[in-house]
Amino acid sequence: MNLSTILNAVTVMNTGYKIGLDFLGEFARIIIEGVGIIGLGIVVFTLVLKAITLPFDIYQRFKMRKQTLIMRNMQDDLDKLQKQYANDKAMYNQKMMELQKKNGYSMLGACLPMIVSLVILIVAFQGFRAYAELGNLQTFERMSAAYNEAVFAYTVDGEDFRAPLEGVEDDELTRSFVNGDTWTKDGVKYTFFLGDPAQYSEVDEGKQYLRVEAEDDAKYLYYIYNYEVTRVNRIYYVNEERFAAQLSGADKEAYEGAENKTSFCNGYIEDIGAQAAAEYFRNDGPHFLWIGNVWYPDVSYEHPVPAWKTITGQIGSVELPSGEHDDLRNVLTEDDYNKLVARLSDEQTAANGYFILIILSVGLMVVSQLISMKSNKESNKYQTVDGRGATTQKVMLVAMPLIYGMFAFLMSAAFSIYMIVSSVVSILVMLLSNLIIGHVFNKKEEKKFKEEHTRTLPWMSGGYSRRGSGDGKNSQKDAKKEKKKK
Repeated sequence: MNLSTILNAVTVMNTGYKIGLDFLGEFARIIIEGVGIIGLGIVVFTLVLKAITLPFDIYQRFKMRKQTLIMRNMQDDLDKLQKQYANDKAMYNQKMMELQKKNGYSMLGACLPMIVSLVILIVAFQGFRAYAELGNLQTFERMSAAYNEAVFAYTVDGEDFRAPLEGVEDDELTRSFVNGDTWTKDGVKYTFFLGDPAQYSEVDEGKQYLRVEAEDDAKYLYYIYNYEVTRVNRIYYVNEERFAAQLSGADKEAYEGAENKTSFCNGYIEDIGAQAAAEYFRNDGPHFLWIGNVWYPDVSYEHPVPAWKTITGQIGSVELPSGEHDDLRNVLTEDDYNKLVARLSDEQTAANGYFILIILSVGLMVVSQLISMKSNKESNKYQTVDGRGATTQKVMLVAMPLIYGMFAFLMSAAFSIYMIVSSVVSILVMLLSNLIIGHVFNKKEEKKFKEEHTRTLPWMSGGYSRRGSGDGKNSQKDAKKEKKKK
């Protein structure tokens, strides 16, 4: 019998776990996964979302410009109200609202764009928070898959035979064996035996088991499982004779000099898996530009590979492939997590970012608010007797950047990318719409001004020829005849 040691290094974490997403989170997932590069996918998602809301945004800006013109036309009346009720703010506001209602001005129309922006921001916040949890979970799922694949390269995936069981329909894998039966199929060797705890500590006395191993000596892992159950639970072992034969140089010397060869075998194989997991994270992990992990904020005190407590504290409950829910702490234990990230020591201490996205998001929001203040300066002027409309706008100039900054610190770098792209698009739309809508309304005002201030002479209203024409008398006669008919 070959020397064997139970292997604790495989199946660090299975795949297929889920986290519930709302409609926006699911929309983000489809686009980002479709693009393939997380950071670029977030940019595309933001542009798509802004394109969907663009018609509404432009309509609201058009509406606001229209409201501003109404306010301008009410200016004389508002001036009178301001003088009349200068010492009675409540009465001024009441009379002002009556005047606004009479002229078709709506306060809701003026505030709606800001309300819509806040609602979209909150919805996006919720969607991105859930998607960040899912993205983080998928990162470690895929690292685990790389880990497990690297380790399983030294074993085989045999067929799961089972004994004839009462009440269970037989199939092509249902077989009856005698203790000691051995056979091979497709390079896989099967051995049937009765459980002996002295030989395998993980078996039950007298129960029927199958041992499955490769004929290839280079594959030094094998597994056993209970043959009398419908659901196979594989227990992996290291064939130490085969394992030692694969070692050379310093590794062979270390193994031969190890006091605890079981620990050496497990540590060696764990390192194979950890290297594969680290390679996946560095090559295909959730990094973008200078950000080590986009699922965490762009700050120096967070790390691309966080501590186990940070992950389990962030994610909490997950949906298992079976549809049931369980705490992540039970799905990914701290010991397994440490095995998974053992080769990522640098990423566990490095800065995840340098506050660049936070500064950009806050700065762009300040620019957006300044442009908005300038655009709404006239409409804010006469909203209240004491200028509270302008004051409110100044408060928003401070409040909105602070809100964006708070989100940037609390949320992932992925959400910061969303806020930055959204702000850039909003600024461009604001500038272009102000230019285009301003041009349209200026034309309308110019036309209205000409109609109100241009005198229409009789010969310009029809029936008269242009001045200086040779048939003026005839035209006058025709005009008289036309007048008699009327």
